[in-house]
Amino acid sequence: MSTRPLTPEMLADRWHCSSETIRQMVKRGDLRGFRVGRMIRIPIDAIEEHECQKSASDACEAGSASIGATQTQANAPAISLRHAPERKQPRKG
Repeated sequence: MSTRPLTPEMLADRWHCSSETIRQMVKRGDLRGFRVGRMIRIPIDAIEEHECQKSASDACEAGSASIGATQTQANAPAISLRHAPERKQPRKG
């Protein structure tokens, strides 16, 4: 793996989210990053720290972050996402 810092777009692709989410995480201080002019860069060690905080895997406890998708345990709480019902538009007369 490269030791070069990642762009928000690269990290968003890795975490399957939007690059704006990554930028907001850096802005809030949830994720360590730095600026090069107007560009944001996120160091690999900051990414691994964040992944280890969000994961209870043995690899993180051993000091090595896992890369890729994580599987949840059978009794672990799950997040359920639903779409809001569509609003009906009033008919124009």
